[in-house]
Amino acid sequence: MKPLPLALLLALAPLPAPGDPAIEDSSYVAPDGSRVLRQSALVRASLREAWDAFTTSEGVRSWAVPVAQVDFRLGGIWESSYDLSAKIGDPANIRNKFIAFVPLRMVAIQAVQAPPGFKHAELLPEIFHVVEFADAAEGNVRITISGVGYRSGEGHDALYTHFEKGNAWSLGKLQRRFAEGPIDWAKALPPAKPAPR
Repeated sequence: MKPLPLALLLALAPLPAPGDPAIEDSSYVAPDGSRVLRQSALVRASLREAWDAFTTSEGVRSWAVPVAQVDFRLGGIWESSYDLSAKIGDPANIRNKFIAFVPLRMVAIQAVQAPPGFKHAELLPEIFHVVEFADAAEGNVRITISGVGYRSGEGHDALYTHFEKGNAWSLGKLQRRFAEGPIDWAKALPPAKPAPR
């Protein structure tokens, strides 16, 4: 599985080229010394279309992953996989929990299950991601993803770098989805590697 965004979902896919000019990085250090990873992008969509892209199964499958089931409610689970042959309920799937939302403005999620072998998974309960939606000029929506809870230390540094690249990749994928249409996952993903014998 390749690294991509949003809690784990947004951070488990192919990585972008560094310094993508379409992605704005306004990360900062919080008063308690923890780091906030904050990235945003303009997406040519209505506020409702952008919201649905994060809060419905069909919306998530149109840009983020080929396999997804979104139970959008407080405490609901966003389950997904980049493996075209995966099924909902598979033990290697990514699971994020919805922990807060304001309709059409903000949704907060936290990773509750990482795929096997994900480094520093034990630190994920300390981190959550907030996605903000704001109307922008000329038919665009500004999507801002803020990762909160990154402290100092090797594990947190590694997760910060991982999500920094993955969230930027995800924002770029979201921009392309609304510019070019839903992703054809059969063409977008490399073939799965056969399991070792």
